[in-house]
This record gives sequence, C-alpha cells and structure tokens, in this order.
Amino acid sequence: MQLVKFLFLSFPPELSLHLSLPESELRQRHSADLSIQTLSCLLLIGAGLTKTKLIDHAQNLVIRYKENPRMLILLSCLAAALLACITNATATAAIMIPLLIEIANDIGTSRSKLLFPAMACANIATSMTFLGQGASNMTWNDIMMKGGAPHSLQVWDFTIARIPLLIVTIAYMVFLGHKLMPDIDNSKFDDNIHNRENSTKLSPLKEKIALIIVLTTIILMLFENIIGIKMYLIACIGAVLLVLTGVLSEKEALGAIHQPTIFLFAGVLTLSDAIKVTGVGDLVADYMIKMVGDTTNPYVMMAVFFTIPFLLTQVMSNLATLTIFIPLVTSACLKMGIDPRAAVVGVLTASCISIMTPMAAPCQIMIMEPGGYTFKDYLKCGAPLALILAMMTIFLMPLMFPFY
Repeated sequence: MQLVKFLFLSFPPELSLHLSLPESELRQRHSADLSIQTLSCLLLIGAGLTKTKLIDHAQNLVIRYKENPRMLILLSCLAAALLACITNATATAAIMIPLLIEIANDIGTSRSKLLFPAMACANIATSMTFLGQGASNMTWNDIMMKGGAPHSLQVWDFTIARIPLLIVTIAYMVFLGHKLMPDIDNSKFDDNIHNRENSTKLSPLKEKIALIIVLTTIILMLFENIIGIKMYLIACIGAVLLVLTGVLSEKEALGAIHQPTIFLFAGVLTLSDAIKVTGVGDLVADYMIKMVGDTTNPYVMMAVFFTIPFLLTQVMSNLATLTIFIPLVTSACLKMGIDPRAAVVGVLTASCISIMTPMAAPCQIMIMEPGGYTFKDYLKCGAPLALILAMMTIFLMPLMFPFY
C-alpha cells in the first residue's frame, strides 16, 4: 500500500512530536507540507464521495433543471456557499468539484459553466460563520483588542458583514457570470479520475462504509476546534480509511491526487512565503499608512485599508494577507484615534474576494484544469465581480462599524 505510506510519511518527520503545539506554530514551521498534505487528502475524500449514491440523489434533484442554466448555477452556488461557510473553500472544492463534474457529464451541461461560479461563492462564504475556518474570526478580534481597540467585534458581525456580498455574488453568477465563462464540451476533458463509468462499482456494504467515512470526516472537520483534532489529521485519516477499506483502489486514489493542481498549489505557497519573508508585504503596508495621511473621510480611509490587501491576496495566500495586514491596520487606526473594526473586517473581506486569478485561493487552483480555464477567464468573470464587491465593502464597512 504505497499510497497509504505516502500519506503518512509526507507529514514532516517531527510533526508527531509537536501535536501539542498551537496550530499557528505548526503551520508556521511546516505550512507548505501541511497545506499540500491536506489538499491531497481532501481530493481523495472528494473521490470517495463520487462512489456513493449522494451523486445520484444530487443528479435527481438537478435533472429537472437541465434546460434551465440559471437554476443550475443557483443550486450549485447555494450548495457551495453553504458548505464553505461551515468548513472552508478548499474542503468545499474537494467535495464539490467531482460532484459538479459528474452532474455536468450526466445532464450534458458544460462543467466550465458550473465550477467557477460555485467556487467564487465558496470563497465569499468562507469565514462567514463561527464554524470551520470562521472559527479563527475571533482570533483576529483578539489581536485587534490586544492592540488597544476600544470596541470588540461580536461573533455574528462577520456574518452580517458578508451576507450582502454573498447575495450579490450569487445574483451576479446566476444572471451574468456564467455567460462570461467558456462553454467547453465535456468530451474534450481527459480526466477519467472523476468518471464513475471507469471506476469500480461498490457493493452495498462498501457503499455504506464509504458514506460513513466521508460524512464522518466532513463532520469532524466541521468541529475540529471542539474535538481538538486538526483538519489535516482528520483528512489524512479519512483518506487512508477510504483506501484501506477498498472504497478507492490504489489506482483510483493516485488518480484523484491531480498532480498539476498539487504542483501549481505548491508554487503559489512558495510565492506567498517569499512575499512575506522578504518583507515586500511590510513595505507595501508602510506605504498604505502614508497614503491615509491626515484624511478624515471614512470612505477614503476604508479604500486605502481595503484596496492593498485586496490586490495582494490575488497573488498570495489569504492567511499571509491576514497575518500581515490585520495587526497593521489595527495599529494604524489606533494611531489615528479611530475605531479599527471596519478596517479589520475589511481586510478579512478582502482576503475572501480572491477570485481574479488562479493563484488567489486553493479552490481557484483546483478548478483551473478540471474547468479548462485560462488566466483570461478568471479576469473576464472574476474582475467585474471583485470590483463590485470591493466598492460595496468600502461603502458598507464604515456604516456598519463607524470609525468615529
């Protein structure tokens, strides 16, 4: 079982000695290893999902709308947004990509019309609630309060601030966005890793086992902060169980770990680390403070605090963007004698509007090849929406969380 050995041995050798360390420190020491490991395991979880009858149930739900592209887009966007707001965009992509590909193949709709709209909604919905990745929201609030902020953010402030943006994103994709995406015939894709016709059919018992493993893994990832087991360990155990129980053959499992996606993801992680380690991000942040100057116009200040992290998150990881800019905007606001809540939530929002390039977020990398997208496609569909959401954020944040 070479794959099982790979999944365990690809953890950093000393990781088992540091399981008691905070996740932030673990990720700082082994960020690339853990991210790539997690992505590989999540791809296997998604492949395991395609072996269950959940796909058939989803197909039965959408088959009635095969002639109604807007309804198909709406359903895929709602499903992706719901899943992302309780987990994160990467886990959502791993689960939704094979699901959407199977549905698109069976009903004769181009997958290229479904994948990007769904993942854009997943990006916007990530960290919207206190579940999944959103569990870290109050950590950013703690950083803000330790910096000396006069008022704290509440758990649901993050949800309320994101709802208008998610509604606009879904509406944009339903009425305009999907028309801007390429219409590539599914027969032109050579990715049999997600084609159930080429995979081994499961016995009723193994199908139940597959369903139990996949759903249990998803539920445990959802409550990782409560049970105290990190997401990358949960994903790894779930992936290994799918192979050991025979739900996925070793060939199917290896095929599910899409190598171009993994290598592109690794390259983006390296670029992101380089931006942070070389101090480029800090230089840009210092320039941002100078741009604010002596202005007292809340919308000008919000535009400065939002725009630079918004642009940087298109080429570096969301976590790196947050790590650099949340302490910085907090400090800048307090020096100016203003409440930093709008700026902090603005930076959090900016990091989630990562839809303009394939490097902007892991889920965007994951759909690039399965969807047949080019860099131009991301800009064509993502840039107009990103600009709309940027203007909304600049206008709404000072109203929701006044600077004065």
